Amino acid sequence: MPFEEFRRIIAQELQVEEGKVVREASFIDDLLADSIQLVELMLRMEEMGIGIPVEAAWEVDTVGDAYRLYKEHAVSKA
Repeated sequence: MPFEEFRRIIAQELQVEEGKVVREASFIDDLLADSIQLVELMLRMEEMGIGIPVEAAWEVDTVGDAYRLYKEHAVSKA
């Protein structure tokens, strides 16, 4: 999945402008996501077949971190 599509999903789930969803954006500090929204985002991604291992989810601070983990996981499933 290209970053633009990944970004669109995040923007929809967090109800923020897509332009604010950049690789450097912190989910908490920049996108003002709370823990419930982050869990909902992870569940939405799982529903779409985009699984990020739970232990790795704790390492996610930025949109770029999440995308990197997605790409790593997607490659390992191929």
